[in-house]
Amino acid sequence: MKKIGDNIIIDQQNNITIIQISDNLGYDTADDLRTAYNDVETSHILVDLGQVTITTSRGMATLLSIIVEGQEEERSFCLCNVSEPCMLIIDAMNIMDYIEGLEIVDTLEDGLTLFSA
Repeated sequence: MKKIGDNIIIDQQNNITIIQISDNLGYDTADDLRTAYNDVETSHILVDLGQVTITTSRGMATLLSIIVEGQEEERSFCLCNVSEPCMLIIDAMNIMDYIEGLEIVDTLEDGLTLFSA
């Protein structure tokens, strides 16, 4: 397990990298999220948004950017435990209409199961 900045923890289980974001997915966390993504060595990435209480457009833009980049690199992404602030933005921006193959599941365990199948 590795902590990056104040709000990001990166962990790996088998061939799945888990990026846990807490508190604020904002300006400072966006840079830490980019750093975390650059450390990922697996093809399956599970992003846990359950502890995010505040998000900004920059934070969400960085998240979407790494998802798009990852898909171009043939990585697969799954969002889990999506907090209400994040889901409001995902819905408002119709993100699911623009990013093919992005999965959203209820729990971390569901995400691990999805990638283990």
